[in-house]
Parts: sequence; C-alpha cells; structure tokens
Amino acid sequence: MKNVYIDLHCHPSLKPFGRSFDQKSTKKRNSPNRMRRNSIYHRKGVNPVSKKINNLLTLTKFTQSDLTSVYGGKGRILVISLYPMEKQMVHDTGDVKFIGRLFRNLATGIGIDRIRHIQKMTDYFEDLNNEYEFYKELDNKPVTVHGKKVRYKMVKSYQEIEQWKADGIPTIFMITSIEGCHVFNSGLVLAGRPKADEKEVLENIKIVKNWTFRPFFVGLAHHFDNELCGHEKSMGGLVDAIIKQKVDNSQGITSLGKKALSALLDNNKKNRILIDVKHMNVKSRYEYYEIVKSEYASKIPLIVSHGAVNGRNNPIDNNRVDTDFNDATINFYDDEIFRIARSQGIFGIQLDERRIAHKKVMGLLAGRNKSSKLIWKQIEHMAKYLNLLKMEAWNIQCLGTDFDGIIDPLPGFWAAKDLDKLPKFLVKHANDFLKSPEGKKLEPKNRLSAKEIVDKFMFGNARDFLKAHFR
Repeated sequence: MKNVYIDLHCHPSLKPFGRSFDQKSTKKRNSPNRMRRNSIYHRKGVNPVSKKINNLLTLTKFTQSDLTSVYGGKGRILVISLYPMEKQMVHDTGDVKFIGRLFRNLATGIGIDRIRHIQKMTDYFEDLNNEYEFYKELDNKPVTVHGKKVRYKMVKSYQEIEQWKADGIPTIFMITSIEGCHVFNSGLVLAGRPKADEKEVLENIKIVKNWTFRPFFVGLAHHFDNELCGHEKSMGGLVDAIIKQKVDNSQGITSLGKKALSALLDNNKKNRILIDVKHMNVKSRYEYYEIVKSEYASKIPLIVSHGAVNGRNNPIDNNRVDTDFNDATINFYDDEIFRIARSQGIFGIQLDERRIAHKKVMGLLAGRNKSSKLIWKQIEHMAKYLNLLKMEAWNIQCLGTDFDGIIDPLPGFWAAKDLDKLPKFLVKHANDFLKSPEGKKLEPKNRLSAKEIVDKFMFGNARDFLKAHFR
C-alpha cells in the first residue's frame, strides 16, 4: 500500500490508559467504543485553539497516535512504548500544589484521577503490567472506525507479520517496548524507597523477558534518576518550571545498572531484550558502547528509538557543523551516528521541533514544507557524514515520532493522521539535495533515487531492522 509507515516509538496508550482512571467502572479498561476517552482508538483532533495552545505553551492536549489517526495516516507497524510515568512528573511541591496538578493534566492529557493515582503509587512494576494488560484487552479484536472494521495485533516476531493471512480487515501490528527501566522498581525515592532492591529489580526483568509479547527493546533511562544510569536534561520551558527536573552529567552506569543490562542482554534462553540509548546521558551512553564492544564483541545493534543529531563531532572534539540543529547533549554526535551504522543499528527521527531544530529556526516554522525540511535535514546530515566515511548512507534513518510522548509536534505534522502526506515533501527535499553539488559527490553505492531514499526512511529501514533482530 502506498505511503505506509513504521513508527519505532510512540505512546498510543498514554492518554486513554490515563483517562480510564476517570471512573471506577472504566479503570484500566480499554474500551472498544472509540468515542470513549479510555479507548486506544479515541481521537481528539487538532483545532485552531489547540494549535494556538501548542504554539504558545508547547502543550499537546490532542491525541496523536490513537489508532484511528494511525490507520488514517497509513501506519502499519508500531513499536509501542510502555511508560509507567515517573512520580517526579506529577509530584506536588508546596508552592505549586493546585496549579501544578492542573498544569500537569494540561501537559500530559492523562486526567486528574490518573495523576492522583501516580502520586500515591509505590510500585512501578504493577503499573507496567496494568498498561501491558490494557493493550492485550483489545488485541486482535476488530473495532468499528468510520463504519469500517479495523484491528491491532500484538506480535512476538517479525516473522509473525510476514506470515499474517489477510482476511479483509485492516490490521495495525504492534511490537512492545519500554521507556525507562525504573519500571523494574528503581528510583522510587518519592515512594519512601531510597534504595532499589537488586533482587526485586532482576526478578522483574526475568518476568518481563517471559511475557507473551516480550519487549523488543527497553530504554535504560528516562526523565529522572532511576539508580541505573545518568539521564539527560529533557524538560524545558513551563514544563520544567513546574517539574524542576534535575540531572547529574557525571553519573554513569551504576553497579545495579550493569547487572540490569547483563540480565536484559542475556540470550541463553533466546529472549534477549535490546537497549535503547535515548535519554541516557553522554557518559552513560559511551560507557554502554564500551560494554557492547568489550563484552559482546560489538555484536549488539545500537538503537535510538526517537532522537535527533546535534551537529557536533563528538563529546571531546565539540566543533559544531550545522547551527540549525539543537546542539543539546540529549541529541546525538556524529561519532554516535558512525557507531550506530557500524553496529547495523537504527535511528528513529523524532517529530519534536524542540529536538530537531535550534530555537532560532523553530519560530520560522509554518506548514508542512518547512517542517518536513527539518526532518529531511536530519536524514541528510546522517547520510552526508556516513558517505564521507564511505559507509552505506541511507540505512539507519527511520521514523520514531514519539507521538503522545508529551512532545511539541511539527506544524503540519501534528499527529499520525498527517504522516501519509510526509513522503511527498521528503521526495521533493531529497531531489533538491541529489541535484546539489553535495548530492553529486555521493559514493556510487549511495546514489539512490529520491523515492528509494524516502521509502527506506518511511518503511524499508525499520522493516529490515525488525526482520534481522525481532525474532
């Protein structure tokens, strides 16, 4: 089918699972009625008011990866991210108790009752299992969307997708992942647990590795200290003013973090879970790269599920190549692009304007042509650098939208329903590049057509990666 896509990172359940807490009768239930707010198919569309709020306050109240939008935008394979929200995201400090709760509801769209639940929660792992069961409730069950039957199917391997027998009902395939290893019950200081129980953390990892739909990969870090590794600054603006995120750039992978990595990557029972390096700080990322090299003979593919380049060479030789990029260290150095490509890894480009563009560029955005140009510049930058190294230039880039992950979306590409429009704009930008002096310098093996490049980005690269590693 034309213009179908794979998304390496999105959060279809974050808002509906949150809104299921609004009433006792719907708590933790995934409704097949797409008009209900606790349905993964429920779409809350973008309107002029919500666009204005988003532009002014970077608050995204509308849904982005609801399955009605995903189906409309021709999404066919989603790597869904399970995310039990960290307690620090909703912690009420004395100075912002009432307004803070209202603001967090605006920022996340999960509802006041869900926020209260997280504030009282003392067990991330229980919450993880509840979200997992929320997905399983409607797995492989047809739902009516705009008068037509649609369904999603959770899968255990890419082979299952290849062998799927079509029966006339459009199917969105789902692969599980986890964002943040706090889910195994670490970083619970706000629950009165100043230190994680190593035995409990490792036992919880063992349980997840034996799930029916085992996660393909997990992110070791997320927004706050989880006693496993250092994390990057990810909050900004009004959100950070309320949440007050703290980071420690000197923190690397802890002793517990190394044991967690070993447990996740262990493949004796053919149930390895790969690692997503997004949100790890620079020190922890580079320590992980060394672990992969020294302990796994560099045979583990490196994954960035949703990210952007920062336009700098590496953490030591910090020369800036392109001032249009956001050079924050949550974004990735050219040296890391090389490492990902060498490992035959994958890089999901995040559709968050705060990540993929410098502040001076963000204010100039208006419409799909300019927004898509920012996405293209990410694809192009990686390709030019890899081509310079005489490597395959177009094999690691793919979509990792982070839709519904509390992001600031690009104008014109507000939600999944808009993604079927993206390829046409990317083809235009790709053609412009290929005709440029830089484009004409590409190595022969990298001289693909614009359509081939865009097809690889939207679908082909992620498909090939899943085929090779999701088994």
